[in-house]
Amino acid sequence: MNLLVVGAAGGTGMRLVAQALVAGHRVTALARDPRRVTTRHEHLHVVAGDALDPDTIDAVVPGHTAVLSALGATTRAPTTIYSRGTANLRRSMTAAGVRRLVCLSSGALDSGAGVPAAQRLVTKFIVKPLHRHAYADMHRMEQDLAEADPRADALDWTVIRVPMLTNGPRTGTYRYSPDEGRPLDRPTRLSRADLADFILGHVDDRETFATRVAISY
Repeated sequence: MNLLVVGAAGGTGMRLVAQALVAGHRVTALARDPRRVTTRHEHLHVVAGDALDPDTIDAVVPGHTAVLSALGATTRAPTTIYSRGTANLRRSMTAAGVRRLVCLSSGALDSGAGVPAAQRLVTKFIVKPLHRHAYADMHRMEQDLAEADPRADALDWTVIRVPMLTNGPRTGTYRYSPDEGRPLDRPTRLSRADLADFILGHVDDRETFATRVAISY
């Protein structure tokens, strides 16, 4: 596949790039600071650009099989990186005929009955207030994807709701649920390497299309 990794200089993005190349894919890595993309490979093309710049996205999207977005907020300030960045991707993908989009959100948006009471309280009263701007923008992104008219925006999208991410090793052992009506019981954490493993292993998994997938150890 020809994969476009957006936010390639971040922790998850770098692991996506590295694992995709090992798996034999051709990769375009989009990063605001391309010097931070330290991987070198004959099938890697690094592009400097910002997902919030529509011209950048229009130039880089065509010709790819799938777009893997590892966009994320780096501060606690108000942000549109999730909603506007993803909207730019969607618009360019629709115009270029690229259908497959994978993007990231947070498991904290759905602290359901399967989450231990203490964890729900910490999330509600500490985590969400601290990161309220990012969570609000993730919610906007998810809502925009769910409410898009499939006739005008014909994308096969997946939102992956991640728990606390770590820099642990790639194990290939984790739980996930592509059914929003059956959230994971007792979600805890996940390494970025295993998140990348899951994304690359399910790029063409139709079971995950047009849904929010919860994942955790």
